[in-house]
Amino acid sequence: MLSLLLVLTVPVSVIALLYARWEYSTRGKLSLVGLLLLCTMLFVPNLVLHYAFDYRMPTTPLDYVGAAVAGAGLLLCVAAMVCFWSIPKVLCVRTGKLTLTGPYRWSRNPQYVGWILFVLGFALNDWSPWCFGALLVVAISLHFLVLIEEDHLLRTFGEPYAELLRTVPRYL
Repeated sequence: MLSLLLVLTVPVSVIALLYARWEYSTRGKLSLVGLLLLCTMLFVPNLVLHYAFDYRMPTTPLDYVGAAVAGAGLLLCVAAMVCFWSIPKVLCVRTGKLTLTGPYRWSRNPQYVGWILFVLGFALNDWSPWCFGALLVVAISLHFLVLIEEDHLLRTFGEPYAELLRTVPRYL
């Protein structure tokens, strides 16, 4: 079951990324279908994580480190989304204004850094090859999504975003 889920994440990610790229280049925003595909791309690999089926409270030092990393990642992800001040912007269905506050002062993609930390925390907590496989798929998929979004944001915001590209790191 877990190997099938992990294998399924690759075509799901490819389809979601290609569709997002097409929508951003033709429509300038995501439709509900594009949003659902990207959500599927992010959540299907999480089903591979052990906690999705049988989460236990931390018992070892590594479990506690994993829980702390996951918690910090989730906090960063939520904090980054709150800085958008707009649900449609969080859902990528409306561009809105360029966000330069909060964690966006230090990273152009703090929500994705937070999500990777969240998945890493659970991988540390479970310490299984399936979890690290899921982490790898999520990290690669998010990197390609970032590249697609950067292209879209450069077309949308022009020079202000080009300046952001020069001054703020992509991840950390």
